[in-house]
Amino acid sequence: MTDSNPLFLFSFFMYSFLQKIILYLFLLAGYHAGAQVKFSAIISPAEIGKDEYAQLKLMVENAAEVKEINPPRLTDFTIVSGPNQESGMSMINGTVKKYIALSYILKPKAVGIFSIPPAMAKADGKEYKSNPVTVKVTATGSGNNSGSNALNNPFGGIDPFAEPVPQSTYRDFILRKGEDPLDKIRKNMFVKLEVDKTSCYVGEPVIATYKLYTRLKSESNMIKNPSFNGFSVLDLQQPNDMNYHIEKHGGREYNVYSIRKVQLYPLMAGNLELGLAEIENNVRFIKAEYVNKQRDQFNDMFQDFTDASIPSEGIENHTVTLQNDPVTIVAKPFPEGNKPVNFKGAVGNFVIEAKLEKDNFSTDDAGRMAIIISGAGNLQMINPPEIAWPKGIEGFESKATDELFKTTVPVSGRKIFEFPFTVAEPGTYIIPALEFSFFDSKSSKYKTISTKPLQVLVTKGSGKPKKVSTENDTAIKEPLLTQFFNNRWRVVSLFAVLIICGLIFWLKRDDKKEKQITASLQLQKKNDAEIKPAEEIIHGQINPLAIAEESLQRQDGRSFYLDLNEGLKKYLSQKFSIAPEELNKKNISEQLDKKGITNETAIQLHALMDEIEWQIYTPFVENEKMKDIYERAYDLVQLLNTYRG
Repeated sequence: MTDSNPLFLFSFFMYSFLQKIILYLFLLAGYHAGAQVKFSAIISPAEIGKDEYAQLKLMVENAAEVKEINPPRLTDFTIVSGPNQESGMSMINGTVKKYIALSYILKPKAVGIFSIPPAMAKADGKEYKSNPVTVKVTATGSGNNSGSNALNNPFGGIDPFAEPVPQSTYRDFILRKGEDPLDKIRKNMFVKLEVDKTSCYVGEPVIATYKLYTRLKSESNMIKNPSFNGFSVLDLQQPNDMNYHIEKHGGREYNVYSIRKVQLYPLMAGNLELGLAEIENNVRFIKAEYVNKQRDQFNDMFQDFTDASIPSEGIENHTVTLQNDPVTIVAKPFPEGNKPVNFKGAVGNFVIEAKLEKDNFSTDDAGRMAIIISGAGNLQMINPPEIAWPKGIEGFESKATDELFKTTVPVSGRKIFEFPFTVAEPGTYIIPALEFSFFDSKSSKYKTISTKPLQVLVTKGSGKPKKVSTENDTAIKEPLLTQFFNNRWRVVSLFAVLIICGLIFWLKRDDKKEKQITASLQLQKKNDAEIKPAEEIIHGQINPLAIAEESLQRQDGRSFYLDLNEGLKKYLSQKFSIAPEELNKKNISEQLDKKGITNETAIQLHALMDEIEWQIYTPFVENEKMKDIYERAYDLVQLLNTYRG
């Protein structure tokens, strides 16, 4: 049987294909076996002006499961945006890297050299500590203002041309005698940066897309990721999303790969140049004389040359590095005419609302007010508004919660600022209306909106001291903890006494009593096993709120509201076939309407979800409300289970 036999060629092709699959699986196995978890902190840039921004990125690499990332205290900075989460996977030279990262955009509060302490992370059942980083803040601009730098390679090591596409059977990979291979690469392969606009106001989004155009066969790696100095950056494309399409350029068709797609928010006025993406390409040509010998085997540019038994002298490899042409964005300053005094840089279209958790309480209690700014625009950049507290009310530092849809352009959603406050004397207080100004880039005009005044009735309490939790509580507790552990001998003595007492107690235990306790526990476990299924089943289904019920029985308020929120959302996701990340009030309302569920039930469900979220994102935990909220959630799940449509 000769090499020209079609059956032999097909068998040879399948053998080579299986070899590649096995190699790929081996590389993945090697990643899981050999990759080490790494937790690092990166600040960029390391030197900024007092009115400029830096990005802090906390990145966990090569972890199978990241449970949590706890950021360090950032008392010397204002958090302008964050935490923003990103994740992805890349493969460079056969080495697979997976990462999860949180990033923050920071603005310094003063001039000086500031050290940011290590962050903590829990991954794969272990605790990790990042490196500390240092930021130098100068009185004048540094010229390095960086909203965010892309630090990871979303395009590394892949071969995006491995799958054949019938619409793109180009024959430019054939190298004829006398042709210059480098000139041929320049004509058939290039990187292009496209933007939806080249001029915008500060805070107005620009969509930038880096694309690779090719008519050749190559293996491509991004060796330099574009940086975006002077911008806040939000990715619109997953790092491992390398789908491509056919696009015409200069009258010719190309396979076009989207390398990176982002929305950029200018942080300052001026001419801001977008960074360059550099891609290294290993381009493979087959010499024309070898194509003529085996013409039938090369009707597709994606045919693997080695599968056709082409000798090495018939293939010519060339490595070239391509980059896009630079693009400059003109970021226009805000117009000075009619600029409101309270304008702080919000750009878009927003509405504002103020709410009190309760408008009637005693001087023993603390109040809570939430300012909710919702709409579309640079929501991630909005800072807490200033509250003009009336005389007699003491306000405290706010806590911010983001509920943002970062894949929409501009970013949409809402930002919630919660302000704790206390009142020393009984009486009726009026919290005045709060004004919020923003710039509408579509009409190029400033707009001012306001909340309604809120009335608070405060009665005289018993005089017991009240506790107000703020985000700075940890800063207050740490010195006391440090003082305690500075006295090492007391700590050692205390633990020694506890250990000795424990040993004595353990040695003197009565064996008979121990057996009785063991038997009692086994009986209780058996009874629990018989009773629990009945308690955890709602109309023939496992109770999705079972974990929250356990937290309720333990009176663990913080865990209860988190477990209830997770259980309820998981139930709604399964009930309405909505992906958890796409679950929102709009989608839920649409599904309720489709299933013929009454509007009254929909209102009850939305009110319940709002109340659960309020409890999660507040520094106070109200244990007395847990039972009532759980029963409302339980009843709603029972009611929704009756609808089978």
